Amino acid sequence: MNEIEEREALQKLSSGVDGLDELLRGGLPENRVTMVAGSSGTGKTLFALQAACHWAHAGKRVVFVSTEEAEEDLLATGELLGFRSRQARAEGSLTIVDISTPAPGSIMVTGDFDVRALEKRLEQLTEKHQADVLVLDSASALFAHIPPGPTTRRDLIRLLHALRSKPLTMLVTTETTGRAREDFGPLGFEQYVCDVVIALRNVVDGKRRRRTIEVHKYRRSDHLKGEFPAAVTDRGLSVYPLDARPRPARAKAQPERFPSGATGLDELTGGGWLRDNIVIVRGPTGSGKTTLAGMYALSGARRGERVFYYGFEETQDILVRNFEQLGLDAHQCIEEGSLKIICRYPEATSPEDLVIELRSVLEEYEPSLIVLDSISAIDHVTSFESFRQFIIGMVSALRRHGRSALLTQTVDRDEQDRAAPYLSTIADAILVLRYELEDTGLDRSMRVLKMRGSDHETRPQPFRIGPGGVIIEGDRDFEPT
Repeated sequence: MNEIEEREALQKLSSGVDGLDELLRGGLPENRVTMVAGSSGTGKTLFALQAACHWAHAGKRVVFVSTEEAEEDLLATGELLGFRSRQARAEGSLTIVDISTPAPGSIMVTGDFDVRALEKRLEQLTEKHQADVLVLDSASALFAHIPPGPTTRRDLIRLLHALRSKPLTMLVTTETTGRAREDFGPLGFEQYVCDVVIALRNVVDGKRRRRTIEVHKYRRSDHLKGEFPAAVTDRGLSVYPLDARPRPARAKAQPERFPSGATGLDELTGGGWLRDNIVIVRGPTGSGKTTLAGMYALSGARRGERVFYYGFEETQDILVRNFEQLGLDAHQCIEEGSLKIICRYPEATSPEDLVIELRSVLEEYEPSLIVLDSISAIDHVTSFESFRQFIIGMVSALRRHGRSALLTQTVDRDEQDRAAPYLSTIADAILVLRYELEDTGLDRSMRVLKMRGSDHETRPQPFRIGPGGVIIEGDRDFEPT
């Protein structure tokens, strides 16, 4: 890099929003203007407060100008979400200034609006507090009583130009009507005068709401394109970029395997499941999917691995009781901390929340094995696009952290290949369970439909469910090559 390129290189600040920096390829631009646009309830103020507190704790002097919320309300929100907002204010790195506008209709505008008084006030604030960062929440409220037009555009450009002449990083929020995807503000031109435009959306998708985030524009910098899942968690706004890059591959003389926990199944898979692989167990209701999932989880927990089990169709008490009836006691593993079970109905959460929660589990609990039982429960309560994005996000998280997973999928007996067909390409291994109704009972069978990187038995094998769980009773003459 020559001297000119080095001088003009774009410096970036970490946004403080979990996962967002990956979309931004490093963060928000320093000494430039970022606009965060969204309709009511999309999280604009939360974004602004989260970033402001993050920068304040990173050594920046931040002035947060609020036009709609009182200082105490913002500080209370920051404390609730763990931003340590009061500490930042006490240390002098965060200053919140409330310039709430009068109620709509209480202002009568005559003649031209002169922005110089506002410009002067903001300049005085930044100079008084020696600010490195100015957060303005929101520009829409400041100009709400001014009719949009050439004069308003001139005033906004003048205001931003005056502030940009200083070594100052700016974050500005603005409201959108939500009527059009390219609507980034009530004035109609805000996006053209800012260096970065981030769109927050909270839309109805089928019967549910989905939060997404999109980097619409980033001058002089690459960024990930498209909409990505977002969620408001107990730690603030969180984003999953779906661009998760796997860890560097470990050099191995041969693939590492681990036992499935089911008697006879390892012989069919060439010696056990491959490490860091995603296995789908597919079959109709009552075929034994959850039993296999429990054996997978308990086998890992008993040999000292950490296992995380997500259940979507039963409560934890019922799930553990049903395992116990088959001689699969999970209580000790739970008490020892090697098995963690979370059960919830998918109607009580969203796919975006689940992806982000899974990422938190991978980073904090650090399990080596993951079970999701059943992903079909999520499919049934969301749209096709939302479910597909959930699967891609979940797989991205697993791949990035190098974790093994078993997913169960409920399908009709005659629709094995038509239910969410893209799942077949994502999975490293697919185990298909079937049964036929006979006068004497059920004839159960399983087939290893797919197993990347390993020889495996392809013929269907009979099995039964009894004490100890699933037991394969098929031919034992398969010898992996």
